[in-house]
Amino acid sequence: MTAYFSKNWEKKKRQQKRVVITGIGAVTPLGNDIQTTWENLIRGKSGIGPVTIFDASTYPVKIAAEVKNFNFETLIFSEELDRFLGRSTRFCLSAASEAFKSAHLNLEDMDTENVGISLGSNEEYAAMSLFDRMFDAEKIVESIKARKQVQPNGPTNAHLFSSRPLGQIWPLRRSAHMAANLLSILHNIQGPISTTSSACASSAQAIGKAMRMIQDGDAEVVISGGCDSIIGETALAGFSLLGTLSKHNAEPEKASRPFDLKRDGFILGEGAGILVLEELSHAKKRNAPILAELAGYGSSSNAYRLTSSPEDGSGSDICIGKALQDAGCTIEDIDHINAHGTSTYINDKCETAAIKKVFNERAYDIPVSSNKSMLGHLIASAASIELIISVLTLKGGIIPATINYENPDPECDLDYVPNEPREKQVETILSNSFAFGGQNASLVVKKFN
Repeated sequence: MTAYFSKNWEKKKRQQKRVVITGIGAVTPLGNDIQTTWENLIRGKSGIGPVTIFDASTYPVKIAAEVKNFNFETLIFSEELDRFLGRSTRFCLSAASEAFKSAHLNLEDMDTENVGISLGSNEEYAAMSLFDRMFDAEKIVESIKARKQVQPNGPTNAHLFSSRPLGQIWPLRRSAHMAANLLSILHNIQGPISTTSSACASSAQAIGKAMRMIQDGDAEVVISGGCDSIIGETALAGFSLLGTLSKHNAEPEKASRPFDLKRDGFILGEGAGILVLEELSHAKKRNAPILAELAGYGSSSNAYRLTSSPEDGSGSDICIGKALQDAGCTIEDIDHINAHGTSTYINDKCETAAIKKVFNERAYDIPVSSNKSMLGHLIASAASIELIISVLTLKGGIIPATINYENPDPECDLDYVPNEPREKQVETILSNSFAFGGQNASLVVKKFN
């Protein structure tokens, strides 16, 4: 690890632009805003329950972490166009609205050529049944026949999509890039726009790219984070066949148990987390509230297998090291690790090994916790929400627990903040995201000084 902290690197780091977080917003299985989510997280409440989005009674896995009581009826564009908004897109637009308010950001008063978007998202087809996949277009076209055809520049803002009839653009409805595109249209954001789709690492990589956009001078403000809604027949069946989902159907709230010896798989979830990132001088100029500093980003590949990681933590350790290096940190600087912690046997074992590989004996002194014990796995949106939680941990001086930790695993022997939150003033947090296919991303966030 000594190679990660050279004098040349430290000199280079001081010359980089500083990136700060000025706004946060979220929709999660624990709440439709960040405050409710945080309060429930600190209470140790689980957002996992029986699947209600469709009938899962015949499936071996019948539980998931669904967003609850979300208002899908709020009109965003028009009655015609809003039917093209998938669940994750709606979650994203809602979280973004909260983040803008949190940041006191009024885009109407800004040059939006200097505002960018970098989101992590997956296609929503995984949340559809096979029947819906086959007949989605036909259903849309038939529903439109019963309505007056929408024309460009007509009474609705259909022209924002296309001059074609709505039935001809149905494939856009569930595309991974839809949320970023609609966010830019809704708020007239004309800077660089990017969508990253790399499974569980999607929003961490998107946030890292957003950081680079600002450091490279491509934007002064970047709206970043992720959204996903993967709870559906196809995803539930597919992940069940892989053997990666928990079958703890009788007690859903106890199903996700990261690092516990009796963990048996992760929980499918959904939601969105959005952050407003700004170049420091820009944030100061407009007197923005500075919540934290995004200090480091690292990414790597395991180059191993599609559905598992090397048990010795190889690959993941590279990612963590690069994030620390980018932040100008040593292993002594990290006060808390917000773990990927999926509750699968291999992942938790590998992540523990990677942490030990990087931090050596100091690994045993660092509190490590998994938000997925309560939120489930929100896939493309997981990292963004976990980074937001890390920001609140810095501000609130309290580390969320890893709930359902009851049976210590000899191979997972770190301080996982078991079952109860811990009051602790922390200055620097490492947040990990390790995806299927070996796509890894780590972020370092600090208190702003």
